[in-house]
Order: sequence, then C-alpha cells, then structure tokens
Amino acid sequence: MQYRFKTLDKEFKKDFGGALLRGNAREKRPISLKRPLHLVMRSSMARGQLSFLNQKRRKRIEDLLRRTAASNDVKLYRYANSGNHLHLIVLPSSREAFNSFVRAISGLIARLTLGAEKGSAKGLKFWDARPFTRIIEWGRDFTRACAYVLQNRLEALGFIPYRPRRRKIRQIEV
Repeated sequence: MQYRFKTLDKEFKKDFGGALLRGNAREKRPISLKRPLHLVMRSSMARGQLSFLNQKRRKRIEDLLRRTAASNDVKLYRYANSGNHLHLIVLPSSREAFNSFVRAISGLIARLTLGAEKGSAKGLKFWDARPFTRIIEWGRDFTRACAYVLQNRLEALGFIPYRPRRRKIRQIEV
C-alpha cells in the first residue's frame, strides 16, 4: 500500500522498501524529520533457535535497539519483536542519523542472531529485503500505527491469537 502526500508544489511518497522494491533503488528513501516512521525489518532465517524471541536474544535485542537509537539521535517511540521481524516507530533527527541507526541495528542484530563475528558472514543474506518504512502522520495515523505495533507484540508473546492481515493494494496516481 503506497501513499503520497503533497507539500507546496512537490509530491512525495510516504512508504518505501520491503516488498515494494524491485531491483536497485532509483530514488532516496522518503524521510520526514517532523513525522515519525514505521520501520519494519524482516528475516526468514530468524525462526526456531534463531528467532528474535529466543530467551537469550529478546532482551539483548531490545537493549541494543534502545542504545543504538540513543547514540544515533533517533527517538524510539514503540517497538515490537515478532520473532522473525521487528516493528519500530522512530523519529530521526536527520537523514544521516536514520541511515546510521538502520545500518547499525541491521548489522548488530544479524551478528547477534547468527553468533557471528564482524565480517565473518560475508555473502550470507540475513534480511529478506531492505527495511520497509512508512511516514506516519501525527494524530489518528500515529495512534493506529502504535496500536498495530502493540498488536504485533501481543501476538508474538501469545497474549492474543494471531490474525492474518489482508494486504491492501491502492492505485497510485502519478
């Protein structure tokens, strides 16, 4: 589902990455410094013993996310560890801060999960695709995104049963 929004005379996309990308990116990821981003990172390898919810890993991943967000000047509003994917709602202070944050957590989480040393997993593709991001508007959109992240967290912990999502497809006017 792709959204677009307009500011003055320019039109910007609100979501980027994940399954939306085919091949190499031809444009920069849309980032807003005044609106939060819903960031999703998924790995098919993170199942069973390698799950992000593994007892050894769950707390370390949460600490790693909080420390990395603080050190890269990225505000972490919400976080959900769903076993094979992570949902984050973040507000970066700059494009460079966001890029540093994503690079750091993607590398550190992959190394932590695989038990690999830095540089030893060359050629191994841990993440399924580039991280998916969507710019969230303040207000109702932010509230719904936070509720969605909470729902993912509760489903992963087993407090509520998993409900399959319907994939929404919208036509984009160009």
